Amino acid sequence: MKIRRMRRPVLTAGLAALTLVLPATGLHAQAAARSAARSTVQSAAQPAVQRLPLGDANLPETRTTTQVAPGVTWTRIKRGRPDARDHWTIEVALLKDESAARSLAARLDDAGFEPVVSRVDERPQDLPSKKPWGWRVRVGELADQESAARLVKDLRAAGFRPTHTYFTGEDGTGRTGPWVVDVLRVSAAQRNRVQVRQSLDRVPGGETLADIVKHMGGIAGINGSYGSDEEDGTFGDVAGLSVVGGKLVSEAVQGTSALVLPSDRRARPSVQQLSTNLRLRSADGAQRELDGLNRSPGKIRNCGGTGGDVPTERPRHDVLCTDDSEVIQYTDFFYGPTHAGDGVAVVIDKNGKVLEVRDRRGGTFPSGTTLLAGTGDGADWLRAHARKGQVVNVTATVLDRNGRLLTDTAGRAMDVASGGPQLLRNGRVDIPADTEGFNYPDDPGFFDYFSTHRHPRSLAGVTDDGSLLFVAVDGRRPGYSSGLSFRESAEVMRSLGAVNALNLDGGGSTTMVVGGRLINRPSDNTGPRLMANALIIH
Repeated sequence: MKIRRMRRPVLTAGLAALTLVLPATGLHAQAAARSAARSTVQSAAQPAVQRLPLGDANLPETRTTTQVAPGVTWTRIKRGRPDARDHWTIEVALLKDESAARSLAARLDDAGFEPVVSRVDERPQDLPSKKPWGWRVRVGELADQESAARLVKDLRAAGFRPTHTYFTGEDGTGRTGPWVVDVLRVSAAQRNRVQVRQSLDRVPGGETLADIVKHMGGIAGINGSYGSDEEDGTFGDVAGLSVVGGKLVSEAVQGTSALVLPSDRRARPSVQQLSTNLRLRSADGAQRELDGLNRSPGKIRNCGGTGGDVPTERPRHDVLCTDDSEVIQYTDFFYGPTHAGDGVAVVIDKNGKVLEVRDRRGGTFPSGTTLLAGTGDGADWLRAHARKGQVVNVTATVLDRNGRLLTDTAGRAMDVASGGPQLLRNGRVDIPADTEGFNYPDDPGFFDYFSTHRHPRSLAGVTDDGSLLFVAVDGRRPGYSSGLSFRESAEVMRSLGAVNALNLDGGGSTTMVVGGRLINRPSDNTGPRLMANALIIH
């Protein structure tokens, strides 16, 4: 999934830059800029720049703004400083029950370790309660990651199963950072420059962000939606909703957030919780659900499907749900042989007429046609209602949270990039982490790790005037940048002017390209990851 080269962050040559230094003693920025840059980014030099709401109020903060194109700016914000008190530590478990946590701590103590038990209160915003979220059991205050790795081996040798190795500056409670935040702002007048683009213009496959921007002829970009990998059967398939140029490429993880980019200049971009409604209707009147698009039948990354998926039809982030009775449509976005196996494959033309019926799944299909692949009950339905010469109509619609039609994907063109969870709604912090699948009912540690700890984050937002904000926050790099929690991400987006915002794929996928150069520091030691899609500025 990853490439081995890593590009060094550089300021793109030829782009004018202006630096703001926000002193620790005041809220007003003093501009220190090159004279050549002042005319191109004068708006960035206005006083009363709102400081990032991260850590202690008196932390140093600098901003450098670069004019990328008319109406498009890139701002690099550096805030905070390392804290000598931060250290590496090992989390052995986060348990819902205090007595279970105390019992685990006693066993660790008996084995010669020195455990610390602490109460965890932050919980999903959409699961309010006065009860603690859980009880954390940790071991160690270590100076470096190598020492932490040795302690993990010792814990495992003693029969324990540690869950995470943490640098405490990434706990979500550290007060000094540091943080490095890159912001692309696209004015409302220029927002039609932004498009969702599929890697290689097809499924399967993947590219680095720099390669997507290059082959799309873009000037900048940020990574997009969560993706699937080889274990899911379809590398490069978006794990959620994807609409490119009005064409539905991937079905929704039902009810999760997405950025909607209308092609109509009069319509505003938006952040919405969306679902898809996919149906098959035979000329003989029989109807059936169409389970998904451009992916391996039976494998639903991040769950959130319909029709009996196991273990759940609710969104469940980073979980692979299964279903042994599906019908999947391969569209003109799919390239190469389809997934082979037991079942039925049916080739239909653009009018839905059945051209070919195969008694096994797999193979390619001619240009201008699509292929329906069925397994289990889905295969039985195709055998009965998609015989050669019959017509099978496919309908695909996108619905908002109230069940209203967002777009007929065969009609008006728009782009949609899914993510999640939502961060801001109408200017308020609104993070439905449970609803959007970032809480495992049987494991409080997943929400704690994914949501409340700091990680590299990629974020997208819409301002009150319809401008677009794309933000990449580096993380997992002690001493350079600590990353953000979900709540910190929401507060940062609000401070930058967003009124609606969502989280995109992050972690090792967080990448931003400006002027053909990778300008952030991806957290994987192997360099930038290959990704399914991206948000490209042309």
